[in-house]
Amino acid sequence: MSDSVPAIAVLVREQLDEVPGEITAASSLENDLRMNSAQVIDLLSRVEDHFGCTIEDEDLGNIHRVGDLATIVDRGGAG
Repeated sequence: MSDSVPAIAVLVREQLDEVPGEITAASSLENDLRMNSAQVIDLLSRVEDHFGCTIEDEDLGNIHRVGDLATIVDRGGAG
């Protein structure tokens, strides 16, 4: 598991009123965590602020799971 997954899980829990179950790298933002597109964009902004990275536009279509986001964070955000 990526070192950033637990920190991203904390950000998700802070953002959502109710989180269904455990948050892992395999958790789908849309299906498992029931995030809508506005919530995902807000999460991406919070992740950028927390980790001091930039999530590039070309990465946006590849972020479906917490682990996808963690991979981007772990490489420093830049594509």
